[in-house]
Amino acid sequence: MRHSPVLVSALAISAALLLFGVTGCVFMPGVTNPVTSDPARPYNGTRTADNVRKDFYDTIDDTVKQTGLTFPDWNRADPKRISRDTCTVGPNAGHKFSIDLWGGASPDPKAAVAKIKDYWKSKGWKIGNIFDETNAPNPSMQIGATSPTGILVVYNAIKNNTNPERTTGWSSLSVESDCTLDPSLNGVPTPKTSPPGTGS
Repeated sequence: MRHSPVLVSALAISAALLLFGVTGCVFMPGVTNPVTSDPARPYNGTRTADNVRKDFYDTIDDTVKQTGLTFPDWNRADPKRISRDTCTVGPNAGHKFSIDLWGGASPDPKAAVAKIKDYWKSKGWKIGNIFDETNAPNPSMQIGATSPTGILVVYNAIKNNTNPERTTGWSSLSVESDCTLDPSLNGVPTPKTSPPGTGS
């Protein structure tokens, strides 16, 4: 059972959600435009479930790739760990996707965070607070950001000075989608596959 990394992740998500002003995807009542003035939640629940799901999956894939670490629990073709959570847009109930992943150790947490910060900024993401614990016995550094479509990502790079024989379960990645009011979402999302021979 993981102890300190789990606590760090739980605190990280709570802190990041507070820092970004995310309160269960609650939007201002009466706002009906597809794009709002709130950069953290620009689509106000109007994106389709398929669009939100694809963006969520793509964000995970892209972020995992940028970290350069292995996250063995992430498999886009078989996403068992994804949660479907409730959210609201004004008086309307919707859903959002979230996931917490554990990956390998980061040899240099400071460099890892600097790299992903630069990458996210190049894509127009809003960077949140950065927590530097690189002076701790087991150095770590955490960064949060919100994508232009409202997806929240928190990456915690951990060096692993305390248990070198364990190769996974160190660095963490938490991703939360924007809220969708699309009623077609009726279960934990899975990729759509075409029947053999359809060519699509």
